[in-house]
Amino acid sequence: MTRVAVPSKMARKLFELNADSCCVCKRTGVGLNLHHIDGDSSNTTVENLAVLCVNEHDAHHRPNKYPSLNHMDLSSERLLTYKKEWERFVQECKKDNPQVLATINAFGTYDNIVGMKIIFQWLDGKIVFERSYQQLDGNLDYWTDKAIEEVSRFGKKIKMVMIDKPLKIEFCHNDKVSLSRTLDEPAARKVIADDWREKSIATVYVNPEQPSLSIVIFYKNEEIMHMGIHRCGNRIKYIDYKGVKSAKVKRLNVRKQVNAYIQQLLDRWTVGMIFYGTGNSDNPRLTEKCELPFCWEVDNT
Repeated sequence: MTRVAVPSKMARKLFELNADSCCVCKRTGVGLNLHHIDGDSSNTTVENLAVLCVNEHDAHHRPNKYPSLNHMDLSSERLLTYKKEWERFVQECKKDNPQVLATINAFGTYDNIVGMKIIFQWLDGKIVFERSYQQLDGNLDYWTDKAIEEVSRFGKKIKMVMIDKPLKIEFCHNDKVSLSRTLDEPAARKVIADDWREKSIATVYVNPEQPSLSIVIFYKNEEIMHMGIHRCGNRIKYIDYKGVKSAKVKRLNVRKQVNAYIQQLLDRWTVGMIFYGTGNSDNPRLTEKCELPFCWEVDNT
């Protein structure tokens, strides 16, 4: 086969599509090569060329020289997947309302932050790539500047969010890398929605005969989150997409306890409108506030 050189215009386009980064390890500021994915050096097209750093390029061609690769196998099929996923992410970042987030994890305690990660994620929580910073790299101000610089490299409209408290450093039992926290999809949808206040609605339906209720959050008429609360003996149970939590019943006024939790939840979601209802679940009667029946005060166990 006759090798076809990559035209400079095509090379510039590929580097732009990949944000001047390796599509496998996502490193930038390093030597980059253009690799023919199918192994045919005459098939010099944008679709068949992957941007690889020198290390990943060598690992693909000489896998036996590496006792332990940083990634899964670098077969042609795997490289094509890396290329497509990375270029899709880079293009998404450039949109006016990108459907990706930059999530900040801080590690340590409030008094002593020992490290930080910036995690680029899709709304469903899937991690695209991460950058880590620790005390040997500089202080917290330096980490923050580098994180902002990294986000700006991909797009000016990417929203940055921070996990609300410092995390313990935990490691995966299999590959020993540190674990990362991402935003779950409902919370991520709320963060990226510039018109959340205008287009979000919460409905609170109270069962008139049993100590149970449901809360549903909508955005643009699409259900974002569904939660149920009910009394089970001396416990109040809260069920949502994350699982089940419970709290011990406060004997003085159970309804006050439940109402306080409902208000905390609604405040956290900052919805634009709230509708309360009870009675027939198919055609509920609207009420001005959350009216819990007396059965919440009764322990039926």
